[in-house]
Amino acid sequence: MKIKMFSSLMITILVLTLALMSAPVYAQNPQPPSEPDQSWNPPEEGGETLMQPGVESKSSSIYYQPPQPGIPPYIQSAYFIDESGRNRTQFSDEPFYLVVQTNSAGFLYVAEYYTAESGRSPEWLMYRYYLDHAGAWTLGPFHPESSEPIGKHTWRLWLFSSGKWAQATTAFNYQPYYRSTGAPLIPESGGWGSLQVLIIAVLTGVLGITIGMLIANRNRYNR
Repeated sequence: MKIKMFSSLMITILVLTLALMSAPVYAQNPQPPSEPDQSWNPPEEGGETLMQPGVESKSSSIYYQPPQPGIPPYIQSAYFIDESGRNRTQFSDEPFYLVVQTNSAGFLYVAEYYTAESGRSPEWLMYRYYLDHAGAWTLGPFHPESSEPIGKHTWRLWLFSSGKWAQATTAFNYQPYYRSTGAPLIPESGGWGSLQVLIIAVLTGVLGITIGMLIANRNRYNR
């Protein structure tokens, strides 16, 4: 009886081990390189397609280019615009968009880099996102976080097509709107502070009382 129970237990353990070994293993996206100008490309295969929530891709111009072996992909331009479509290099607490123009279809990768003072590591904004034709693409809206680092933000782009890579970088400055800190007001140079006003008020009151007493004494002696 004990031998049968032991055998059943071993068979169960063996089945579970084989099931775990045969389970699919999903590859995680690698970390972006530590510097935006570092020589590096993402793996050509695998990884999880990533696009930030709420971000959409819209084609603002289309041109079809037949496949031509030997012609590498190229990111012709990459820049930022606001909601009115103006080209901008500085943003505050407002939505903005990335415009990318490519000469071919392909997989797009975008990583964001911050200043060294922020202490934040680079992170993926897009990973292996497929653009199905050549032309200009508007991607967004992107929104600054509540803890968005102030200063320069560099975005590095990769485009993978037909076994070849294209790269580009673009940047903007982030400066949040002024927020009151509740600091006490300091009088400007040459102005009167609250203590000075209080002293003048007291002196004025004392002077008034003194004049009043003098007038009262004069009237009494004149009678």
